[in-house]
Amino acid sequence: MESADGRDGGVFGSVAGGFGGLIGNKELKEEEYRLKQIQIQEDRINEEIMKEREQEIRNIHKSMYQVNEIYKDLAHLVDTQQEGIDQVETQMEGAKENTKEGLKHIEKANESQKEGQCVIS
Repeated sequence: MESADGRDGGVFGSVAGGFGGLIGNKELKEEEYRLKQIQIQEDRINEEIMKEREQEIRNIHKSMYQVNEIYKDLAHLVDTQQEGIDQVETQMEGAKENTKEGLKHIEKANESQKEGQCVIS
């Protein structure tokens, strides 16, 4: 039996050619399988990376929420302390006025004592 190129391969030639086709097909399938396995591994790795990123984003969000709460607490403390500071300031102004009045009374009493008069006011 002659092949298309003019050689006589006989029965064994055609069988070997058939096996050659099967081996090439098998190698191709193995390569496709290997590539699919690599793609599956890459997909798993990418999925894990996405999960890690999502968790980190959640952690950042949680941290930002906590910082926001700290700022709110700090603002409340400042407001609360400001009320006390305002009260102290008001009392100091009152004390200053009382001190001025007291000084006037002492100066008046001092003058009265020099004149020999005893004045009680």
